[in-house]
Amino acid sequence: MEEKLYDGQLFKQALKSAEVQLEKRIDELNELNVFPVPDGDTGINMYLTMQAAAKSVEDLTTTSVAEVTAKAARGALLGARGNSGVLLSQMLRGMAKALEMKERFTSFDFAQALRHASDTAYRSIGKPVEGTILTVIREAADAAHKQAKRGASLKQTLVAVATQAKNTVKQTPELLPQLKEAGVVDAGGKGLFYVFLGMKQFFSHTTAKLEKPRGATRKDTTKTVSQRYGFDLQFLIEGQKLPLSEIREKINGMGNSVLVVGDENIIRVHIHTREPCKILNYCANKGRLKDVTQEDMDKQVARRRRQNKSRIKRTLSSTADY
Repeated sequence: MEEKLYDGQLFKQALKSAEVQLEKRIDELNELNVFPVPDGDTGINMYLTMQAAAKSVEDLTTTSVAEVTAKAARGALLGARGNSGVLLSQMLRGMAKALEMKERFTSFDFAQALRHASDTAYRSIGKPVEGTILTVIREAADAAHKQAKRGASLKQTLVAVATQAKNTVKQTPELLPQLKEAGVVDAGGKGLFYVFLGMKQFFSHTTAKLEKPRGATRKDTTKTVSQRYGFDLQFLIEGQKLPLSEIREKINGMGNSVLVVGDENIIRVHIHTREPCKILNYCANKGRLKDVTQEDMDKQVARRRRQNKSRIKRTLSSTADY
């Protein structure tokens, strides 16, 4: 039997469906966010990144999946926010690379694209950590490949992908001690599950009502700590013949959660550091800096803890009446 072909317009609409899912889950994912820094912004970062990807292709009329995925990947890179958002942009970049010669795609092509997405995401991080979004994309890609090799349809493949992603997310606390201590699953990994859920629902043409989003349940980890997180620094470097490898090697030694991705014309930098000025000065000598954002993570974490304490007090006050 001849395998069914899907075009770029369908992929574009699947991205929009994924964006809708993430928008519904922003608060839930923010609440889960404890790794690498408990600053409560994974949900909004993943949503804004996917929104940028979807928006960049919304006016495209081409049916070429190569054109759609390339444009979406670039849109995601330009709009990426936070560690999880940059990783999501790299997954889209990997998919675009796998589909760059395709006018239309099959379920097997999609599975291959997910494998490229996983490889690209892993390569973008100097020290990959399991129990995160990386584990979820890798195991989801494996599930897709198994299904597609059996001749499964795209719908069946996406059902397997979403199911595997859900199961992997449940296992993340066993792989990452910080998650187990806080009593939560990985926020980025669960966000990726919602991406796959949105895509699956689009291709399934389902009208089934979604399970109502649940608030995150977590242990009270609001305790005084002396740890300093520093600054969450994000920006773009624009130029010509930018030395990506050189910049990545230099910045890798200047902080944590380092992501330096892109090409010789544009590079996205994300880093947690105590020396933002040093990094900005170095990169300014390599190209034009754009969209610079610098957030004090110590203030973010302190604000998050105050919110948690306030919520706990309100809960205790409300239950005292019973």
